[in-house]
Amino acid sequence: MQHLCRMNWIQQLRTAGMAVVGLALMSVQLSAQTGEELLRTLSDKAKTYETVLATYTSTLTDKVADFEAVQDGTIRISGDKYHLDLGDYVVISNGASVWTYDVGMHECMVDDAEELAADGMDPAKLFTIWEDDFKTEDKGVTAVNGKAVRQINLYPTSADAQAFHTIVLYIDEAALEMVRAVVKGREGTDVTYDVKSFSPGAIINPAVFSFKEADFPGVTVIDNRL
Repeated sequence: MQHLCRMNWIQQLRTAGMAVVGLALMSVQLSAQTGEELLRTLSDKAKTYETVLATYTSTLTDKVADFEAVQDGTIRISGDKYHLDLGDYVVISNGASVWTYDVGMHECMVDDAEELAADGMDPAKLFTIWEDDFKTEDKGVTAVNGKAVRQINLYPTSADAQAFHTIVLYIDEAALEMVRAVVKGREGTDVTYDVKSFSPGAIINPAVFSFKEADFPGVTVIDNRL
């Protein structure tokens, strides 16, 4: 069971990693508008950022396996490149390939970024994906940690082709920022992201967007690219 949970967790990292990128970039200032207007404002604002450095807490809940994992994470973003550090796992993309490094197992899986995006979310469409591929539903005001927030649900129009069926966004309208997002998986696994800090325009070393085997002597590399 532990092995199954570990593999499920790794798979979630590989397919939901794209979502992390988008959700980090969604932590931009918003004004009081309708749900669709908020997303349009979000798109325009996020496109102005050349780089982003953000920290968050992710909670993966597997209802089928009765398993939960909580991780603090840091993500660095530059265009379609990103570096996601979860402590036990590191997910890196240079825009063409995605490396998922398991620190404990000293093992790295390599995937084609486009193929992986097909199973999750395409970073190239993160700022417009809801316009063509999602239906939006403004759920009004709810509460997160005792604070009144605005809830907007996103539903993929081609649900069968996605690893998730719903993305739930929670926006603090008083502070004008994203506070939480939940990706609800089709297989009974949900991932909750709580944004802790967000720094657009951060100085980021380009070297962090590639995985160099020489820096990890003895690492086992599993290349899934065709």
